[in-house]
Amino acid sequence: MEVSGKKKNPNLDTTVYCQPCGKRTVAEGFCQTCEEYMCTPCIESHTKFRMSRNHIMSSKDEMPAFNSSTKQLDIGDTEYCKYHPREMIKFYCPTHDDLGCSDCIVLDHRNCVVDYINDVSKSFVDGREFEWLTQYRNQFECILTESIFHVKEIYDKVQIQSKNEINNLGKIRAKVIDYLDRREKELLDNIKEVKTEDESLLAALKTEFVSTKARLEAMRTKMTSEDLSVNQRYVATRRAKKELRETEGKLEKMAGRLKARKIWFSMDTATWQLLESSTGLGRLNVSGEFRREIPAHVPDLSTMAWKKEADIEVSTLPSENLYGENFCSITGSALMSPGLILIAHNGNQSVKLLDVTANSIRSRLQLPGQPWDVCVLPDNKAAVTIPEKAIVQLLKKSTKGGKLVLDRKIEVSDGCRGIAFYDNHLYISFIRYARIEVMTISGSIAKTIRTYMGQTSFQTPNYLTVSAFTQPTLYVSDYNSNTVLQLSMDMKVLREYQNEQLKGPMSVVAVGSGQLFVCGGDSNNVMLLTERDGNMVEILGEKDGLMKPSLVTRLLSYVIGPQGLYTATFCPRTRHILIGKGYSNTLKVFK
Repeated sequence: MEVSGKKKNPNLDTTVYCQPCGKRTVAEGFCQTCEEYMCTPCIESHTKFRMSRNHIMSSKDEMPAFNSSTKQLDIGDTEYCKYHPREMIKFYCPTHDDLGCSDCIVLDHRNCVVDYINDVSKSFVDGREFEWLTQYRNQFECILTESIFHVKEIYDKVQIQSKNEINNLGKIRAKVIDYLDRREKELLDNIKEVKTEDESLLAALKTEFVSTKARLEAMRTKMTSEDLSVNQRYVATRRAKKELRETEGKLEKMAGRLKARKIWFSMDTATWQLLESSTGLGRLNVSGEFRREIPAHVPDLSTMAWKKEADIEVSTLPSENLYGENFCSITGSALMSPGLILIAHNGNQSVKLLDVTANSIRSRLQLPGQPWDVCVLPDNKAAVTIPEKAIVQLLKKSTKGGKLVLDRKIEVSDGCRGIAFYDNHLYISFIRYARIEVMTISGSIAKTIRTYMGQTSFQTPNYLTVSAFTQPTLYVSDYNSNTVLQLSMDMKVLREYQNEQLKGPMSVVAVGSGQLFVCGGDSNNVMLLTERDGNMVEILGEKDGLMKPSLVTRLLSYVIGPQGLYTATFCPRTRHILIGKGYSNTLKVFK
């Protein structure tokens, strides 16, 4: 039935229904900008939204004829709305971080300022936020890759310890075979039970890591695939933002599960005397853990902008400077736990525990000599090299007040310098008869490496570290050759790194997510070495106020040692880089 006083559009030869809401509602107008037919409610909503209020609307009489070949919006190749399965996702609400169709906008986001995907998707995919979210996803993929490796590492230890303890049990059983049949079965069952439970838990955890990584890989495919439209990539990226937050939360919840119980069999000395005892043979001890933390979420440090903050004074007593303030150097540092940095204060003959959050020294421990480098050991312990005494001094945090106290010492050769710890072994570099020694925690030398590539000798291997990003590798900084070496754990050289901006490399420190700091002792800068692509770039240098040593200072360094940077540590909790220098009692701080 026609409305009086209005002419029917002669070109409109068929009934046209509203396109945004998808219902069998007769269209009452046409948006020339969106090229969509709309019903009255949709027209009212359309003209209210800021992003569409200036669109050109045609009345029902002015609507163009409907044609099945009418241009379909590019937005039609997104995805269907999960709440309204017949509707396509067309909008994004920044306020609620939510994607939705026209129905969603009308029902739930009437008062929100929303983005029309067709208008913003191209600029978004080409913009900084898309790049940031891509990096954000990549970081979690790196964490999951490293975590999967740690699961395998602990799984292998569970296998080895089970085999070893079963062998020990078998040796004792052979001596008391008549009595041990019953007890052997009980103990074997206990071992198998612990092993099975831990294997099951680790297998389940690995499955979670693998499935989460698979989802991230699928996410990456959607976000980067050239076969998908920018709209699909926009939707995938927006959806990825939520999923990445969920992944972060999931990793936090999973943090305490990446572990396995330590077990060992101890022989009962009463077995020989009490063959009739119900506890004869021994017992299975379940104590301690093979534990690896889920790696901290460390951003891509090469993309960060660093701001200079106030230096931190580490001298706690005026009488500390035994060799005068100008001869005190901060030669080593290590992240002992989030927010706590262990520092080797060379001229003060001490190590100190710095609380980064409070900018204060929490504990100071006097040493028997001048320390060079420090590394962190499990169970709140640490080790420090003291070259002048030819020892490695072990330290631990006391249970009362968390103060540092001396533990036992390990005698080594003259010229010890850098120290690292991995898999119950200490890795120590020596500049006298330049070499690297691999040593058990008890002090026995397991291996000595004097050359690499089968012929080239180390010159001055001042520092080293172990990075277990995807597989464990050893990094060694060789001062005089301006080289950083990456070696496999069986001491085969994988790669040599040099950079014209790096002179006299000192401390090399793994900071997480396959990233390492390399300090330039002569170039007075901090380089970032990325394992994924092998790139080395300067992140802090002269432009940041780290002035290169003068000619006189460089000449003096040949007599009394480097004047530039010795060590740098990154605290993931506070996002600070702390830099220790030669002949300085202060840490340079950047955030």
